Amino acid sequence: MSTTSTTPTPTGVQRVSLFLAARGGCRAALAEATLGLAPEVAERAGPGVRTVVLVELDEDPFPASNPRMRPFEVVLELQAEGRGADPLVGALDGVAARLGELAHADLSAAVVGAPLFVVPCELTPLRYQYLMRRKAGTSREAYLDHYVHHHSGYGRATPGIAGYTQVHADPDASAAAARRLGVGTWAADSVSELHLRSLEEFFAAVGTSTVAREAPADEERFVDRANSISACGTTHVVAPG
Repeated sequence: MSTTSTTPTPTGVQRVSLFLAARGGCRAALAEATLGLAPEVAERAGPGVRTVVLVELDEDPFPASNPRMRPFEVVLELQAEGRGADPLVGALDGVAARLGELAHADLSAAVVGAPLFVVPCELTPLRYQYLMRRKAGTSREAYLDHYVHHHSGYGRATPGIAGYTQVHADPDASAAAARRLGVGTWAADSVSELHLRSLEEFFAAVGTSTVAREAPADEERFVDRANSISACGTTHVVAPG
């Protein structure tokens, strides 16, 4: 399979995601509480900001690919075009504190970055997210060069998906957001996203493809797979932006 890929055109879109780690036994309550807070967050964010909550699937099959790392159970995501990250982060002020004992703040994460819509699509019922970290000895520049110009070809070639997005994390902005929002994790280099209509459609299609083994093999060149995190969640649109 050829993985040569043209560079996706920058869009001027900014995204801030709050990845939440549920305390034991609190997963359903955390999802309910986050969905309850999300309309207030959307109102603070203002018009033109897309607000989405992702809730991890029961019996999610994807975290088994990264068994050393716990997945995130809930994600609260803000996305807008033509504005900086600070107003989006500000709209999330106090969320982690208000969720209190339902989430482990130190295990939760903030990621600020620019999404590149490699295979654009509308929002789908499910979204797989893979928080990726650089392999030792790989510079951020080399990581992003390989990610954009080579590895994105595997995303384009993945069957059974509606869309594929790369979110290139801004490490300084993510660290500042984590401090402001009171969460402990921020150092993902990117987030790969597969937008899915159903797990059945995806696994039936990918099971007949070579991508399922070729993409992880390519990741070994530049990704610290053992310390990256994968999960799949249902999409709840709070404000369409």
